[in-house]
Amino acid sequence: MTNAQLDKKLEYIIEQKIVELYGDPDAGLDLKESFVKELRRRTRKKQKTVPLSMVLKKYGLR
Repeated sequence: MTNAQLDKKLEYIIEQKIVELYGDPDAGLDLKESFVKELRRRTRKKQKTVPLSMVLKKYGLR
């Protein structure tokens, strides 16, 4: 095995371990239909945004 091949193998193993330890515990679970509908509704709706300068001013950070 070459150094490059060994590096790739180690990179893969480490990545898999990180995903195993810190991955999303809910991955693979089904979402309730009501949640999916609400999520779609909210993402279609135009969201009001607030400029960063206003947020900083509101909280006395600027």
